[in-house]
Amino acid sequence: MKQVAKKTAFVMAALGMFAGLVGSTAARADDMGSTPWLVRVRMVDVNPQRSNGAGGGIPADSLDVSSRVQPEVDVSYFFTKNIAAELIASYPFSHSVELNHGTIGTFQELPPTLNLQYHFDGLGKYMPYVGAGIVDMQTFNTNIANGAYGLSQSNWGEDLQIGMDYALGGHWLFNVDVKKMFVNVGLTQNGGTVLNLHPDPYVMGVGIGYHF
Repeated sequence: MKQVAKKTAFVMAALGMFAGLVGSTAARADDMGSTPWLVRVRMVDVNPQRSNGAGGGIPADSLDVSSRVQPEVDVSYFFTKNIAAELIASYPFSHSVELNHGTIGTFQELPPTLNLQYHFDGLGKYMPYVGAGIVDMQTFNTNIANGAYGLSQSNWGEDLQIGMDYALGGHWLFNVDVKKMFVNVGLTQNGGTVLNLHPDPYVMGVGIGYHF
């Protein structure tokens, strides 16, 4: 219950900050001479960590979720020249699961993420930023140990972010971005959770952006 209350408070605080910034939309357009919308396309590497509890006959830290490289799209909305909200989306990531280095199954996941960011200015073409927010890792198409195990489907967590845009000219940007996610995923058996996975992936991306 404490974990649920903590995540609920985090979500409510993020939404409150989001709503409080809506009134400053016009300031962004005036300062930048453009619309407040920025769209990026990145190639990302989702790299989960090896960490799990013990249970269901599985020793601690013996499960490994494979990394995955594929494109993603994110949309940012600037409330001011420094403050933005970023929504990150992609098509599902497919992962294999290994137990003591032997593959025991696969699953897919989709981690929609909403971040509140601060963008630094005054550095010419270099525009670094930091962010933090919430992620909901949705799992589906799970097939582990021929159906003996399942995964919890909705897994809320938090993330931290650091990145940089570099102005290429016109409306185009080059982007590098690193996120660290903190998510627990329950491994289930016969309808009950037997242990928690802590994939806590690093998500490293490189791509281009267009500021409308």
